Amino acid sequence: MDLIASKLEKDVDLPMIDQLYERCNSAIDELRSSQPNPHISASLENLLETLSFQQSLLDSRRRANGTDRRRTVSEGCLKYKGNCKARSCSMRRNSERFEREADRFLEVEDMLMPLSAEGGSLEDIAGLHEPWTRLLLYGPPGTGKTVLARALASELQCPFYCVSSANLLSSWVGESEKLIRELFHQAQSHSGQCVIFIDEIDSLCRIRSQMEDEHSRRVKTELLQQMEDIKRNGRSSVFVMGATNCPWDLDPAFLRRFQRRVYVPLPDRESRRAIISSQFKTTPLELTDPEWTNLLDTTEGFSGADLTHLAMAAAFFPIRELQTSRFWRFTHDNKITPCSSDTLGSMQYPLSKLPADKVIARQVELKDFISALQTTPRTVSPKVVQQHHEFSMASSHS
Repeated sequence: MDLIASKLEKDVDLPMIDQLYERCNSAIDELRSSQPNPHISASLENLLETLSFQQSLLDSRRRANGTDRRRTVSEGCLKYKGNCKARSCSMRRNSERFEREADRFLEVEDMLMPLSAEGGSLEDIAGLHEPWTRLLLYGPPGTGKTVLARALASELQCPFYCVSSANLLSSWVGESEKLIRELFHQAQSHSGQCVIFIDEIDSLCRIRSQMEDEHSRRVKTELLQQMEDIKRNGRSSVFVMGATNCPWDLDPAFLRRFQRRVYVPLPDRESRRAIISSQFKTTPLELTDPEWTNLLDTTEGFSGADLTHLAMAAAFFPIRELQTSRFWRFTHDNKITPCSSDTLGSMQYPLSKLPADKVIARQVELKDFISALQTTPRTVSPKVVQQHHEFSMASSHS
């Protein structure tokens, strides 16, 4: 791996590197299929996933270095940068998850950082001289705007500066403007792509008024100037993102400088089910379809953060029951779990008398979520959702 990474910047035989990946993948796959030890087999499976992820990174760095063509599954078929849907499947038959991540990587990279190689730039394709470099994420609190920004930087494999008003504002005169200049100067000093994410940007860029002090005006002016300099510098690879829960409080001058404004709404039914299920990876939920329907109807209007807190609160109910349980039974895998007194084969013991490595809590049930709803209500009111909807409608017609 290190040898391949060290030679990536040089003139190497890229098809040979693909063949090396294929041979490593085949050898590890053969060892895993014939390995009786489940722990070693799991380690080999993780190694296969690591190989697939390294292959996706190799592809992205190869595109960044100006390599326009890649071998695909079909012999003699060449993939150009303008076509991002053709995928090499030889290294991904054991890792569908990394294949989906690689596709999403290409879509994000092509949208935010358009290709600049000869014959593949925006100017050649659509007559545009510069790509979007400023994006605003807005929506109700807890919908994952900050997580989206971090995921973007992770997909692009580039430096990520996450700042807020607490990092940029200072009580010393002139210090805040200096911090803003240093932030953008540091970001532009990188040779590759770079993302600046300003969280809760409304605390910095509120609508200016006559009651505002001179210090706040200078800070806003400096931030506006730095964002404008990125626009003037056509070769700058700095991408500025902002996130806010109150977009209507932003100064119109800042709204104008954000070329795209993306609304991050509350999760729908399918998203709510995926968020709740993701909190129970080790012990998957075994809810029936009617129970899922009841739970999803009850959590209408919950944000992603609300659902995470709800799942955590529901997961603690079976754990609390361990302290008060007196009757136990053995499971099919020789574990001990609580049960009722009339359960066939039950045994009566206090928790302190049982081996700790054998005791497991029962499965999380619908009643646990119903009980957790009493202490974990939704935090986003319908009025806030309506405000964001009206702002989105006004922005789309402006």
